Amino acid sequence: MTFPRPGGEGGTGPGGDRGTGQGGDHGMKRLFHALLLAAALVFTAGLLADSLWLLGIGTWTLIAALLVELVHRP
Repeated sequence: MTFPRPGGEGGTGPGGDRGTGQGGDHGMKRLFHALLLAAALVFTAGLLADSLWLLGIGTWTLIAALLVELVHRP
């Protein structure tokens, strides 16, 4: 049984997303895509500027994105 919220909205399902049960998964997928985009942008900037530290940051950002995808499996 779900009770209405004070704002007039109905109850929510598991994960806080109104019934689908995948609210956390959507957030992790968005984080993964944001990290991939950031890695691509920083790595490209490092290539264009011929800057090793930007290449390194882009590489570590890509590694972080892949670790998020690897570790977080629903």
